[in-house]
Amino acid sequence: MKTLAIFRSAFFLLAAFVLTISSCKKDNEVKGNPNEVPYPECEGVTIDDAIIMRFEYTNYQGEDPTVAIVPDKTDNRVKYDTAHYTPTREGNKIVIRIPNIRLTDNNYNYIAQCVTIEEFDANRPSDDRWFEQTEFKNQREFSETKIATMLCLDVSSSLGADRENVKQYAIDFANQIFESTSNESYVGLVLFADTVITYPFTNDITDIENAINTFPYPDLDAQTFTRLSDGIIAGLEALEAADLEVGDKVLVAFTDGNDNGSNNPTTNEQFIQQSEFPRYMIGLKGKGLEYNTNYLKELASNETFFVEANNAFELQNRFNDINELIANIYTIIYNRSTQSFTPGVDEPIKLRAIFYAKPYRIQ
Repeated sequence: MKTLAIFRSAFFLLAAFVLTISSCKKDNEVKGNPNEVPYPECEGVTIDDAIIMRFEYTNYQGEDPTVAIVPDKTDNRVKYDTAHYTPTREGNKIVIRIPNIRLTDNNYNYIAQCVTIEEFDANRPSDDRWFEQTEFKNQREFSETKIATMLCLDVSSSLGADRENVKQYAIDFANQIFESTSNESYVGLVLFADTVITYPFTNDITDIENAINTFPYPDLDAQTFTRLSDGIIAGLEALEAADLEVGDKVLVAFTDGNDNGSNNPTTNEQFIQQSEFPRYMIGLKGKGLEYNTNYLKELASNETFFVEANNAFELQNRFNDINELIANIYTIIYNRSTQSFTPGVDEPIKLRAIFYAKPYRIQ
């Protein structure tokens, strides 16, 4: 009997242990994967192409609504100007707007094909805690940011016959910007050789064509100098003065040489480097004898914003590359109701924007 009692005790202990292990295993399975990525709504991408930005929204009674990006839960390929934004009330909704988002790393820029915006609810089933609000799904927007681009072009005589190519590349460049944002972006021009002329911002390609065609170009056989830094500073000053409803302002400059015509070039360079506007530089090697790669890199905001071509054929591709960089700046817009919450009681609303993006590398 004693042996049987011991056996029964051991059996029940074993059964209890097995149930405990089974119960733990079941609990782990029930937790699911709250970070599961849904299949994209667009073609040509998969869940492996997802780049996630996490942010939180509050609308507490007695306080202004706020949005804050959560850096430690956001993919490090997501670049943004600031982590904090203030939504606006428009009629019966609160509009969450996060502009100037870039997708990039040290090797690639990423072009988003579509985006999904989801909210998190810990009270939902564990395998479905990230979800799209039915009421808000048709009120979200994913768009390329409206931009003001100042295009500064070296048109000095050292370009020779390639000057006509450069003029056409500039027109094509502006046209691509207009087409990518339904003519809601703007392009301004600075044309320079030993003369610097600034043309106003426009969203009409005809204005760009007229400006390029009427500039007093120096004779190709004449010895002219290049006022490169003067031209860039004129572009930066025009960006600063521009009162345009855009999400971002950028400068793109092209040259085939060096600065051999501006007064105070070192002071100019320091002024340019202190500018907060993103600066992209395009160089054409093999034309100007004073061409200086390192100097042009210093004028760009960073090395990834500098490209160069060996000849006019490659130059067209470099203009296209820069267009890809500046055109693919995104704005997330997500509309919620004016629903308010109690501070100290309600947690911030957790959201995530899932960009389905393909890498694009400048060769």
